[in-house]
Amino acid sequence: MYGKFIILGSILVTLTAQATEEIPTTKRSKIFFSKLLEDLKQVQHKYKENSHTDTKPIKIAILGDQGFNERTRKILEMVKKEGSELLIINGDFDCTDSPKKWKDIHAKILGKDFPIIPVAGNHDIKKWDEYKKVIKEWESNPKLSCSGEAGEQTICSYKGIKIVSTTPHLFKKYNHTKYIHEAFKSDNTNWKICSWHENMTDMQTGKKGNATGWGVYQECLNNGALITTGHEHAYARTYLLSNIKDKTIANYNSIMSLERGQTVVALSGVGGKTARPQLHDGYWWANRQNRDTGLVGGALFCTFRVDNEPDKAECYFKDIEQGILDNFILWNNSNL
Repeated sequence: MYGKFIILGSILVTLTAQATEEIPTTKRSKIFFSKLLEDLKQVQHKYKENSHTDTKPIKIAILGDQGFNERTRKILEMVKKEGSELLIINGDFDCTDSPKKWKDIHAKILGKDFPIIPVAGNHDIKKWDEYKKVIKEWESNPKLSCSGEAGEQTICSYKGIKIVSTTPHLFKKYNHTKYIHEAFKSDNTNWKICSWHENMTDMQTGKKGNATGWGVYQECLNNGALITTGHEHAYARTYLLSNIKDKTIANYNSIMSLERGQTVVALSGVGGKTARPQLHDGYWWANRQNRDTGLVGGALFCTFRVDNEPDKAECYFKDIEQGILDNFILWNNSNL
């Protein structure tokens, strides 16, 4: 679809440029053609910026709450073995206030050039300036295109997939809901992912309180963006929701359509820290994994553009000992 717009835009830009130069015109018409040419160039640039011609599948790993232990190492090794191209870390890094050690374990296992997009968690604040330096370095990876305040509020693109990371409740100097709204405003990106650390009580399965507010969740839902969080040391995934605050279920199936006004929330907070028992439940959960179910630790994996379908993604959560514990299919219709 985007390719057609680019070609059409290029033709119109060329024709308008020729008309501006070659057709005898009055001063008023020259101004008109010049403005039209500039507008068409902006449209052409917009579609080039938001499109990606590569149709190869892209696998992204999503986790949070890593810690620094043997599970942490095994999970990162699994991230690599599963063929991931990008790692999203939803806060609470090594939990030992050791930014260098945290940086080094990723470089050792994944490689120094592996794309990583982290966002701050509550256990990262004590040495935040040092963690932020690491994140700035990672976000300068030429494979990524990132803008914003590293680890606090960022918009990153990877091969046509947009990841908006923010820190509701942690960094109160920002308007996080507005940031998400502006990030997706007039956006034509195919796949969208929202990433942050903390939760609302009903969007986790432990004893975490209401921290983030519903606004950030609803703004991502409004734009058909997949929502991923951490904080609670468990895995849980909702059914397709059309209202997150009210927990309105749009679809009970494992094949779901992300579009403006409906999305899925995935909590993936066992990147190495010990899994916790389930203390909170709800009818909106399609899958729950925690200490009570034998969960050890793992990551959520989503492969976008599968089966030569640019709007199809296959996702699964994998535990380092039990294997795959959840799987679902997403279709993207967020630009409709």
